[in-house]
Amino acid sequence: MGDLWIWRYELRAAGALNSRTARKTYEGALVRNGAGFGCLHTWPELGDPTLPECLEDLAGAQESALVRRTLDCTRADGQAREEKRSLFEGLKVPRSHATLPVLNEMVLREAVERGFTHVKVKGGKEGGRDLHQVRRMMLNFPNLKWRIDFNENGEVNEILEELGRWSKEEKAAIDFLEDPVPYFEGGWERLATESGLTMALDRHLERDRGDSEVLVVKPAVQEMKSGPRVVVTSYMDHPLGQAFAAWEAAKAGGTEVCGLQTHGLFEANEFTEELGEVSPEFQVPGGAGLGFDDLLDALPWSKLGA
Repeated sequence: MGDLWIWRYELRAAGALNSRTARKTYEGALVRNGAGFGCLHTWPELGDPTLPECLEDLAGAQESALVRRTLDCTRADGQAREEKRSLFEGLKVPRSHATLPVLNEMVLREAVERGFTHVKVKGGKEGGRDLHQVRRMMLNFPNLKWRIDFNENGEVNEILEELGRWSKEEKAAIDFLEDPVPYFEGGWERLATESGLTMALDRHLERDRGDSEVLVVKPAVQEMKSGPRVVVTSYMDHPLGQAFAAWEAAKAGGTEVCGLQTHGLFEANEFTEELGEVSPEFQVPGGAGLGFDDLLDALPWSKLGA
């Protein structure tokens, strides 16, 4: 098991973060493994084990993907810290889209003013209504590319009915629909064929049959994948986990616009301040490994299992 220490944290969201949750407080744990650090953040709403279950697994069999990836992070981070170098040396982090939990003209204008060219917004159980709102907003922001994440909550007929009213130019502004419906239940192919839009697969990447146009990879829970288009995103987790996702994206060397700027979704703290203002460009935190040296050293760590 090694010499494992943890520090449990809470992130407070400014609003609902996706269509599966209305929580305001999100718990996780930073993990210290020898010289290295990692982030263990769980989304039970999306099928993850709970944080207590993950910590029990971390202290025992270490079987869950979340735990394994956390330990992968601590090993890479620890090696770099021992060598007194940043993991980001010689790498370029891809630009990011703006992640917008709410959709209105004010937040879109702010995103454009910050230099974002792509925005990611929520779809949900009322997929047609959500798309209708996107269509209205497009009129004032004709240069934006839209990524719409349904978290598998969409309904094929409703989505197709709404899209049937769209012009070819309006559809061209949609970069992709992410997890509009479950990939393995049959409606995915119909939606892709009849809408003519690009589909992006996020959950259940292990079920990809090789026909997904876009793979959305979250390094917190998945190893890097290859495909025609790979979009790397954070797990809406602690800034340390966000830095891990940014490093994986940079290491992969892709040029796809990613989703690595999520610290602005939460109330600010010392760690989020290290990442600077939310913008398309990722600000690498100073220090060795993934950074945050002094902040991590100052935390009141507890030995796992003690």
